[in-house]
Amino acid sequence: MTSRRNLAALVAVLVVLIGISVAQKVGHRRETSRAAATVLLKGEFQADGIGRLALGRGAGAPSVVLSPGPDGWVVESAWGARASRERIDTLLSTLSNLSGEYRSDKRDVLPDYGLDAAGAVTIRGFGKDGQPVFALDVGTRPQGGQGNFVKLPDSDDVYLTPAGVLAQLGIYGEPQAPATRYFLDLQAVQEDRVAVDAIRLRDASGTRELVKVFTPPTEATGDSAATAAALRATWEWKTGGGTRGPALAKSKVDAVLNSLVNIRATDLADPGAPASLYGLDNPAREAALVLADGRQVVLEFGADRPAAGDKPGGAWMRVRGQPTVWVVTEYTVSNVFKALSELKPD
Repeated sequence: MTSRRNLAALVAVLVVLIGISVAQKVGHRRETSRAAATVLLKGEFQADGIGRLALGRGAGAPSVVLSPGPDGWVVESAWGARASRERIDTLLSTLSNLSGEYRSDKRDVLPDYGLDAAGAVTIRGFGKDGQPVFALDVGTRPQGGQGNFVKLPDSDDVYLTPAGVLAQLGIYGEPQAPATRYFLDLQAVQEDRVAVDAIRLRDASGTRELVKVFTPPTEATGDSAATAAALRATWEWKTGGGTRGPALAKSKVDAVLNSLVNIRATDLADPGAPASLYGLDNPAREAALVLADGRQVVLEFGADRPAAGDKPGGAWMRVRGQPTVWVVTEYTVSNVFKALSELKPD
């Protein structure tokens, strides 16, 4: 009797083990039958076909909103400042026909991938008509690996992309809300150094003018345009405005020129705030580029901005006649405002 009961128990255990084995094999076939890579966002996305990009984290309002305007893309969430078209194009290129390898379809493990409702970084693209074009939720990066875990908003299926999507949002560590600064076009000043005739500097030590003296080419050509270009290609510097000053070292004044004609800011601020907030109601420092075409590009430098959190320090600056208030580095400021004694030959 006992042996029969033992035999029945063994049969029952065997049936259970067979059932588990069959379930595992079925599950394995279901998982491994998925394609090695699945295209999640189908199509090539071009900036010219997009009417709005909204980037954020979790279910709250987007932290970055980008849209095309009459003069190019702007960052709506940063007072309509110019956006970096290069970074927008790179993001859209990364999202075009984005594929991923399947990892999970279990809702309860979404937080492990950084893809729960509160933690996922959200990317939403809309057409010119306001209709959705693409949508993606982005999570963490695999430990020691590349790419990001992603999913579509209406699905629990998790995939691993070969490309790092978060990097195209300026996020290089753990997921966080995208920052507007990453998408700003921070080129505050860009002029042709050859087109500059003179530099005028004003600060607490006074005003000084640095004037180019052009060296005529040794041989004239029959082409008047080429001759004019050759005339402007070689120069020395002297003090202007009737000021008798020391001889100037070309390399040192050229360094001031180079700093002025190509200024890249680190941040910008609300142009609608009172100018006094930035020390720009009565700027203590001013630098002007006098150009051959008669224009003057006047740069007004205001108060210092201390670094705070993720906001870089520097000095407030504005190009006269333009609304944008920039933050430029103290290194830039110190390279511009040189005393005449600092510009003498060694």
